[in-house]
Amino acid sequence: MDQLTIYTDGASRGNPGQAAAAWLILRGDDVLESDVLTLGRATNNAAEYAALNAALGRAARLCTPKETKVAVFSDSNLMISQMTGRYAVRSPDLLPLYEKARSLASVFAGVTYTHVPRENPYVGSCDWLCNNALDLLARPSRPVQKRIECVPIGIVHSPFETKEDAPRQGIFTDKPSRITIYEKYRDGLSGLCAGDKVFVLCWFDRAERDILKVKPHGHGDGKMRGVFSTRAPVRPNPISLTLVTITSVNDLVLTVKGLEALDNTPVLDIKPYYGDIDS
Repeated sequence: MDQLTIYTDGASRGNPGQAAAAWLILRGDDVLESDVLTLGRATNNAAEYAALNAALGRAARLCTPKETKVAVFSDSNLMISQMTGRYAVRSPDLLPLYEKARSLASVFAGVTYTHVPRENPYVGSCDWLCNNALDLLARPSRPVQKRIECVPIGIVHSPFETKEDAPRQGIFTDKPSRITIYEKYRDGLSGLCAGDKVFVLCWFDRAERDILKVKPHGHGDGKMRGVFSTRAPVRPNPISLTLVTITSVNDLVLTVKGLEALDNTPVLDIKPYYGDIDS
């Protein structure tokens, strides 16, 4: 017979107020799941039940319920007493939560409920998860920026004048391109050498920006897909990412191999390729 152990905690700041529910699910000493859920406005008792219900629902996915016994531990004396039948559930707000917990528990071979003090280390972990989540909610939110400014650091000089001239990806061309870096960014080139592999981020200023589905070339099943699952140049923000090899560095000019950008394409950034994390 399988055995799972559940620890839960709920917290409310204001009772009722902003609330959160957290739980740990263990098999022996192994923690199978540790999670927290924010609830909006709720009482502390409702948060305790929310934690129990979430944990029972998740536990059922981690085992074969009919072959599993579950031991639930919580510092909520009210909830534990109600789930064991010592206390009746008189609150109309808690009754549906109690009935849901009974339903969720019924799929297991057996469920026991034990009250433990808040000092229990596992319950303490759940309490920390709740309060951390509530702390994050209490932080003042930053307004979403409506515009983000990118400043080109240089420009591409390539043999590709039109979209029809350019390869689908840089890997399909051996033709060299030059990237001229603007004078104010000279110091940023320090450390780059011939033979280095780098990612070049460009702004494809001639790409369409109102297309969200394309038929990718050479990948997938030939069906239409969202642009975010493809490398298509058309997208809301036409930022390209191409891995190139530097063949020479001459003052402010990098000559590279493997760049598909059109002539006079703005360059936004250059980042090194690290084989241990990028391959």
